[in-house]
Amino acid sequence: MIWSINTMSKTILVTDSLFIFKEHEDALRKAGYTIERLDKPEATEEELIKAVKGKIGYILGGVEKITDKVIAAADELKAIAFTGSDWKAFIPGHESATKKGVAISNTPGANSYSVAEMAMTFMFAMNRNIFELGRTGSKKFQTMHSLDELTVGIIGMGHVGSILAKNVKNLGAKRVIYYSRTRKPDVEKDGVEYVEMNKLLSQSDVVFLLVPKSLGSDFLGAKELKLMKDGALLINIGSRALVNKDALFAELQTGRLRAAQEGRADERFDVLPLSVWFNTNESAAYNTVGANRTASDMAVKSILNLLKDGKDEYKVTSA
Repeated sequence: MIWSINTMSKTILVTDSLFIFKEHEDALRKAGYTIERLDKPEATEEELIKAVKGKIGYILGGVEKITDKVIAAADELKAIAFTGSDWKAFIPGHESATKKGVAISNTPGANSYSVAEMAMTFMFAMNRNIFELGRTGSKKFQTMHSLDELTVGIIGMGHVGSILAKNVKNLGAKRVIYYSRTRKPDVEKDGVEYVEMNKLLSQSDVVFLLVPKSLGSDFLGAKELKLMKDGALLINIGSRALVNKDALFAELQTGRLRAAQEGRADERFDVLPLSVWFNTNESAAYNTVGANRTASDMAVKSILNLLKDGKDEYKVTSA
C-alpha cells in the first residue's frame, strides 16, 4: 500500500521522552516530517484523542493505551510504531486500526539484553542474599549456594530467554533446562535441555518466568508453585498477573519459596523479609541507554518505511 503524503499532514506524534533521541528526530525531519511530542509516559484516552488528530504517524514511546476510541479519532493516521515487543497490551484497539488501514510495527529484541541482565541481577542478589547481608539487613554470616551448584529453569525461550540461557550456561550453571511451546534446536545445541514444564518446576533451583502477557492471568497458580523445590527461587521478569498472588504469598509466607519480580505487588508482600521477597518499584529491566537507543532506531526506521510504502520487517498487522 502506498500513500500520497503530499495531500495530508506530515506530522508524527511521539509520546513520552524516553525514546526517540535527537538523532532520531533529525532523521524524521530530514525525511520531511514534523514532530509533535506529548511528553507524558501515560497519556489519558482523552489526551490521545486530541493529540492524534491530524497526525500521519504515531510513535508509542510511553505506557499509554491506544484504544478503539483513539483510533476512531485518528483522521489521518497511517502507521503506529511501538517501542517494545508486547504491542497488543498497549494497542488494544489494534483490530480497529487494521480495519481502518493503520499499519502497526514493534521493536522485537531491542531490550532483550537489558531484560536478561536484570533477571540475572535478581538471581545473584537473591541467591547470595545480598539484601540481608548488607546495610538493608541485619545478617552478618550465611552460607549460600554458587551458580555452579544450581539447576536453572527458564519458562519461555524467546529473545530474552535465549540470551539468559547462554549467559547462565557460560557462567557455569550446573544445569540449564527450559520449557517453551515450541522447541529451540539452536539453544539445545549449546547444552540447554528441553523438559516439560512440570519437570522444570520440580527440578529447578531457580525458575525464570519469561512468557508474554497474552498467556493471561495465573499462568502459575497454587498447583504449579507446589511443584517447586523447597528453597527454590522464582524470578518473574514479565507480567505480574502471570503468577497467582494469593498462592505466591502463601508459599512465601511459610518461607518454602523465594521470589523476585519486576514491579510492586500488593502491600501484604511488603512485610516479607528481603531474603524471601524482592520487587522493584516499577518496571525497570528494559530501561538502559543502549536498549532505548536500539528501540528508537528500530521504531523510526519502521515508521518511515510504513509511511513510504506500508512495508517493514517489523510490521505486525495486515493493514
